[in-house]
Amino acid sequence: MIRTPRSHVAASLRDASSVSRQHASRGLTLLEVILAIAILGGCMAVIGELVRMGVRHAEEAREQTKAQLLCESKLEEMAAGITPLEGASAVPFELDPEWTYTIEAAALDQQGLMQVRVTVQPAESERLHPIFFTLTRWMLDPSLAVNETSTGSMEGQTEPSGSTDDTSN
Repeated sequence: MIRTPRSHVAASLRDASSVSRQHASRGLTLLEVILAIAILGGCMAVIGELVRMGVRHAEEAREQTKAQLLCESKLEEMAAGITPLEGASAVPFELDPEWTYTIEAAALDQQGLMQVRVTVQPAESERLHPIFFTLTRWMLDPSLAVNETSTGSMEGQTEPSGSTDDTSN
C-alpha cells in the first residue's frame, strides 16, 4: 500500500469542500424563493393600501376646499347685501346645485351686531362621515344700518334747505 503524505490529503479535502460550496452557492433554494415572493406580496399589499388611502384623502381634501370656498362666497354675498341675513335651510347653490347651504342668523348682546353662521354640505352624500364646512361671522344688523342711513339722509336734506333759507334772507 502506498501512503500519501498528509499535506496531499488535506489539500484534496479542501478542494472537495470548496467544490461543494461553489455548487451550493450557484442558486437559491426553493424555501428562499417562496420567502422572497411572500415578502414581495406583503409589500405590494401595503403599498396598494397606502395608495388607496392617499387617493381617498386627496378627494376629501378637494371636497373640503370646495365647501370652504362656497361658504366664504355665501358669507361675502351676505356682507355685500346681495343675500339677505335670514335663516335658510338646505338651499341649493345657484351655480353648483350639488351643494347646499344653511344660514343661521342671531342677534348678539352687542347692539347692532348679528352672528351669522353658514354651513355648506353636499346635497346627497353616501359617505359614512359626510363632509361639511361651517363659518361664523359677526356682521352689522342691516335693519339698523338702514335706519341710520335713512335718518342720516333726512338730516342731510334738512341742513341744505336750512342753509338755502339763510342765503335767501
